[in-house]
Amino acid sequence: MTHCYFLFHNDRYAGFKIFGHVGLGTKGKDVVCAAVSAITQATLVGLEEVLGEKIVYKIDDGLIKCDMKSDGECAQKMIETLHKTILQLSKQYPKNLSVSEMEV
Repeated sequence: MTHCYFLFHNDRYAGFKIFGHVGLGTKGKDVVCAAVSAITQATLVGLEEVLGEKIVYKIDDGLIKCDMKSDGECAQKMIETLHKTILQLSKQYPKNLSVSEMEV
C-alpha cells in the first residue's frame, strides 16, 4: 500500500509525503507505482526548477517527501494538481493507494 499525506498549514499546502509500495506488480513493473512516482517527481521539478520555489525534498526507495519553504500561488496549484491526480488514482485502486490530509 502507498500512503499519500498532503500537509496543510492555515489552509495552504505545506508539503507532502508519499511512502510505501503500491504492490500491484513486481518491483519495476508496477504501473500504478510508476505513475505515482512520475507525477510526484514531475511536481518536484516544476516547483524547484521551473517556478524556482524553495523546497526541501527527499527521494528514497519507497519515499518521496517535500516541505515547502514558501507558498506562492503557482506552487499551491501544482501541489493541488498532484493531490487531485493521486485522489483520482486512489479511486481506481483503493486497496493500493490511500490519501490523507493533515494540518501541521
